[in-house]
Amino acid sequence: MATSNRNKSRQQSAKMAFCGLMAALSVALMLTGGLIPIATYCAPMISGVLLLPILLEYGKKTAWTAYAAVALISLFLGFDKEAAFFYLFLGYYPIVKWEIDRIKKKALRICAKLLVFNAAIILMYAVLGFVLHMDAVVAEFREMGTWLLLVFAVMLDACMLLYDRLLMPLTVIYVNKLRPKLKFLRR
Repeated sequence: MATSNRNKSRQQSAKMAFCGLMAALSVALMLTGGLIPIATYCAPMISGVLLLPILLEYGKKTAWTAYAAVALISLFLGFDKEAAFFYLFLGYYPIVKWEIDRIKKKALRICAKLLVFNAAIILMYAVLGFVLHMDAVVAEFREMGTWLLLVFAVMLDACMLLYDRLLMPLTVIYVNKLRPKLKFLRR
């Protein structure tokens, strides 16, 4: 009985340590968003990828908890609020991707992914511009003009589809190359 409780306690400690480490790494990446201009979009995507090991090892509930922790810490501590909001509105994508991938028809699946992405982006920029009154964001879009804004939207969609496409090979690499080296996860 005591051995069983001790093993459970060790498993729980390993889970907490692993999830805390991945969340800390995600936050560290999110904080780079204020240092490197292109990191506004890259840092949230890479931070989202770090949810994959948590999802694969401990399930959706734990992955959602880690996502929420990283989103809140990034919002409070991050220099680049746009990157923090980008993570808040889209950092969960690696968790929901697998549900969307269950849609059988490829065209419908791609449309669903783009719908989730574009709805999140529109909502995010609406909150930034009109609710939080970040006038710099609104001014930036006004300066862009209609055509450049459309090009920006198409480029974001292309990046999202590439990101979606990369999640599967990254998952395979984690499962086949990294997971066997993380022996503390299966004790």
